[in-house]
Amino acid sequence: MKTFSATLFIAGCCIGAGMLGLPVVSAPAGFIPTTLAMIITYFFATTTGLLLVEAALWFENRVHLISLCDFALGRIGKWVAWTFFLFLFYCLFVAYIEGGGQLFTSLLSTLFSKTFSREVGIFVCVLFVGSIVYLGTKAVGVLSRMFLIALAISYGALMMFGIPHIQATQLLHTNWKAAFATIPILFICFGYQNLVPTIIYYVSKNVHSIRRAIYIGTLIPFIIYSLWNFVILGILPDMDLSKIVHQGEMVTGLLQKASESPSVLFFANTFSFFAILTPFMASAIAFVDFFKDGLKNVTLFQYDPIVFAAVLVPPTLFTLFHPNLFLSALGFAGGFIDAVLFGILPVLIVWVGRYVNKMKGPYQVAGGKFVLGIVFLFSLGVLLYRVSGMV
Repeated sequence: MKTFSATLFIAGCCIGAGMLGLPVVSAPAGFIPTTLAMIITYFFATTTGLLLVEAALWFENRVHLISLCDFALGRIGKWVAWTFFLFLFYCLFVAYIEGGGQLFTSLLSTLFSKTFSREVGIFVCVLFVGSIVYLGTKAVGVLSRMFLIALAISYGALMMFGIPHIQATQLLHTNWKAAFATIPILFICFGYQNLVPTIIYYVSKNVHSIRRAIYIGTLIPFIIYSLWNFVILGILPDMDLSKIVHQGEMVTGLLQKASESPSVLFFANTFSFFAILTPFMASAIAFVDFFKDGLKNVTLFQYDPIVFAAVLVPPTLFTLFHPNLFLSALGFAGGFIDAVLFGILPVLIVWVGRYVNKMKGPYQVAGGKFVLGIVFLFSLGVLLYRVSGMV
């Protein structure tokens, strides 16, 4: 039962805002190239997760990525990891606030039959999430379970209403060069590695259970994403796909331009609403705990209102003054931060542990230096691609 729960925990962590941006960046590449990129990312995500399992099992006590970096790379590694975690949370929050703001603006405009500004939607979104998170973990847990049920129902309905509208010819569009641009978003879509220490101790360090939870826990999102992309890309009409990514919209904006089915649009909006708010609440409460733990010696951060302000105010202000950053924020988080945090750093930790400090544990990822080199080069390639796009 614990293995099953750990598997769902990993799968649930992967499904979120990245899913809403995936069809938008996939559309220029096409279904087949994106699926190949997804397969590669699946193996990358499982491998890096298992590398962290290997490293964490070197120690009797519970460790996390920051302490592993401290062990292998010293104080500089520790602060690099801490800083990148900070930026990862903020980038994700910008995407959540931008996407949630769009959805709340649309919802308010529909409910009150009048036009509301983007700023109002953003404030309502942040106020809603902030209020729930301030009530504590129990409130977030109860609401998250309700939202996950609604998420599953709306996803099933969207697939059911969308499949009859699929045009097979649309799925044959291919642009292999554009496929590489999907990988930063896919990194976010398969981002679970920060859960590895929690999973290890949840299943009592049972290596077989840990590996099964990671393999199946990442396979479930792979199947969900593949079907999601199959339906969304299959119902797109012929249109200028080169302009889609630059508009920075979620899948709902794409479907409003492309789909004539009211049912598809309704369930796409419903699914998007819960796919934004569920991880937003969970990430917000995790970020609060991260701040409290990382800055526990700073007197100012002993007060909850200060901590909550530090968590929510900076990304809210940034989103207000820089519109249409949904895809950009996800792409930066995946292609820059995830590539370092969950790609390059796990390789360096294991390399130093195995080959410099001669650490031994109950599990070692197969492939030796060859696998470590492939993962490192792939991570570095994605990072350089993302950096080149920023210059």
